Amino acid sequence: MTPKILFTHRSRRQLIRASIYTCLCVYFLLPTGVQAASQYNLKQERALFEQAEHAIKLGRLTRYRRLKAKLTGYPLLPYLEYARLKRHLPQRSANEIHAFIHKYSDTPLAPRLLQNWLQTRAQVNDWRGLVDNYFINDSRSLRCQYSRALYETGATGHANLITQALWLSGRSLPRSCDKPIARWREAGQLSPELLWQRIHLSMQKGNVRLTRYLGKMLPRDKRFWVAIWEKVRRDPDYLLEVSQHFHERAPDVLRWIAVYGLRRLAARDPLLAAQYWHTLQQQFPFTHHEQGRIERRLVLNLVRDDSDRARQWLSKMKLSHLSSDLVSAYILTSIRDQDWQSALDWLNRLNPQQQHSERWRYWRGRVLEAMGRLEEARDVYLLDAETRGYYSFLAADRIGNRYHFAHRPLIFSNTELDDIRNLPGILRARELYALKRMPDARREWDYTIKRMNKAQLLKAAKLADQWGWHDRAIVTLAQAHYWDDLKLRFPLAYQQQILTQAKKQGINPAWAFAIIRQESAFTSDVRSDAGAMGLMQLLPRTARRMARFMRIPMHNRRALLNTSTNIKLGIGYLKKINDRYHGHPVLATAAYNAGGRQVKRWLPEEKTIPADLWIELVPFKETRNYMKRVLTYTVIYEQRLGQSPVSLQDRMWPIPASQPQRLSAHPVPRACLENCT
Repeated sequence: MTPKILFTHRSRRQLIRASIYTCLCVYFLLPTGVQAASQYNLKQERALFEQAEHAIKLGRLTRYRRLKAKLTGYPLLPYLEYARLKRHLPQRSANEIHAFIHKYSDTPLAPRLLQNWLQTRAQVNDWRGLVDNYFINDSRSLRCQYSRALYETGATGHANLITQALWLSGRSLPRSCDKPIARWREAGQLSPELLWQRIHLSMQKGNVRLTRYLGKMLPRDKRFWVAIWEKVRRDPDYLLEVSQHFHERAPDVLRWIAVYGLRRLAARDPLLAAQYWHTLQQQFPFTHHEQGRIERRLVLNLVRDDSDRARQWLSKMKLSHLSSDLVSAYILTSIRDQDWQSALDWLNRLNPQQQHSERWRYWRGRVLEAMGRLEEARDVYLLDAETRGYYSFLAADRIGNRYHFAHRPLIFSNTELDDIRNLPGILRARELYALKRMPDARREWDYTIKRMNKAQLLKAAKLADQWGWHDRAIVTLAQAHYWDDLKLRFPLAYQQQILTQAKKQGINPAWAFAIIRQESAFTSDVRSDAGAMGLMQLLPRTARRMARFMRIPMHNRRALLNTSTNIKLGIGYLKKINDRYHGHPVLATAAYNAGGRQVKRWLPEEKTIPADLWIELVPFKETRNYMKRVLTYTVIYEQRLGQSPVSLQDRMWPIPASQPQRLSAHPVPRACLENCT
């Protein structure tokens, strides 16, 4: 027997053994074995990916290419290419950038790389490259660089138009705008009218530094207007004094200052602002738009002042036009004053769409009930009580109905989810999520779902929930406008930690869940523009105080991104607020959002008022919506946790006055009536 024949026989025996082994594996071990092998391969690939990234950072490109060759088909290959191109980006050619964009056009990396590359063109004076490859985007800095590139390449007319549009802003511009604006001014494009327009925009924004800077460009005999504006900004009383010197010949700039000053004063002292408005509108030829801006600010602030003088001004005001929010304000002030017929008349002035909204249906029911028209009120409440939500729950309470939760879960088989699971963008998002690169993971997910139809969005939401990625499940369901899967919309993430801390601090765990759901939607690494961090959106200074009080180590602000630390400190802070307001659910919730100082300002002066009305009268829309959502979410989370939901009626105690004439007979704890202020 020749070696060749021997090799053949051995190969056959080996093949038979291998086939038998494979069949046994398939028969006995397929579900777990394949899954385990797949997980092992993914772990290997993730490790190789991170090694390749590290090689790029060190500039070891030979090692990078060797590692990349082992990652054929790995979802995050575009991120390696992106990292390689980002290294020495100013030296990259347009062809390299466009090759990447062409290959990876379905990723959020493509526009990001192009924008980053365009920003480097100014560094290397590649003005033609910037002009030829520019695309419209949100970066003002890049738009300024584009404008400069147009000047540098001789497209002066186009550059002038773009620079003028950039100029007309009430905000300070990036430093990259300095040179194109200098060229624009040298070309004689800055007219007195354009200078005054920007000063006006800057005044409207209250931008002191920019207004001063622009004021220096005015002729010397006009610069005093900026000083007048600053003085009115500090002391709105000065407005009446300075206006007396001009009468009907007042220049436009004084009218702008008057609008700014009146709106500012209306927020501080609406009664004084109304008095000034009565005088100044006879003196200045305010435009229709300016009248509307002043009247809106005045009315919305007068409505929240429950004094007799405020009522007199509201009754005397002759409005130039009625916007929907002004009609809303008059409805609410009529309800507060128990002028039911007036409230009904104002309700009838809403447009048909508003009249059929849950909000105004509920308040129509409240007005009809107060007028003794009980059958009509019941019919209105029944309409609202058929759905799930803040006004629906309130309406159900008025007629003694049970709450309508209407949980309709999304049910998909694994096969049905495969068409979403295997999309390149979803595969990339999954890998980034597994590597805990959350900002990139969210960008990838959001970029991918933007192009999905409703059916695909629902599957994607279900998939995200299966991964435990609750914030993307919530966001994706909202994009699909599907509100009925309560398990996905109101997850019980971090359940044991929240239940443990809530029990320790003696607060309702459903309230803690509701706060987290509203604050961060369970996004553990989120940071707000105001600097609040983590699941419960704690400000670092608040967290440090709580950490000292609770004796919890907090070495730096990044500790707030640790879910355990954030939950402990956040629930501890809820306990502190809850104690301060003596368990008043509405006031404590408002204080968590807006702070105790604001809540004190918003309390009624003399009379206790119903909580549902007080919420509507809070001047900040964000806080109004926040309270409504948290109160509603608390009910839903009680149901999710298997508790018997407490009705909103029992939760929304009347709001005590800041200066009560006598203790109210309403069922508010005496301690709250005396100390909640």
